[in-house]
Amino acid sequence: MECTPLTPLGLELAHDRRSPGRRALHWFASARSHRVMCAVAGLCLISGFDLALTILAHAQGLLQEINPIAARILPHGPAALLAYKLSLLMVGSAILIRYRRLVICELAAFSLLAVYVLLAFQWKLCYDMYAITVNQSGGLDLADGALGAAAVPLF
Repeated sequence: MECTPLTPLGLELAHDRRSPGRRALHWFASARSHRVMCAVAGLCLISGFDLALTILAHAQGLLQEINPIAARILPHGPAALLAYKLSLLMVGSAILIRYRRLVICELAAFSLLAVYVLLAFQWKLCYDMYAITVNQSGGLDLADGALGAAAVPLF
């Protein structure tokens, strides 16, 4: 059922002979691609913050990267890490966008979004611990890497 400029949505629904439950199910399924696109947009946004905070924390000596691939890339500079994370994000987003009408894709997109939201809370916890440590010690010189394991994110 297509909505054309000559057929407003209200007239189209008035002539729809399906039951209200079937119409609602059709609407919910047709909106799936929009929900997946919103989830992908959220993933891109949080991933950008994660990249910026990873580069900042590494430069300040607050981060010991546990991801073995990212740990090998970090010494090569922020541009290498940007290329790595951007390529992974682009490939993953392309897959999600390509299959956005499938239920499994919607579940995957929102599962990934939930993981990234948890990651954002982990970053907040990391910087909260950093602030507490700095306040209790009267200030630390970040060039010394003096925070030790207390401020290392656990991801």
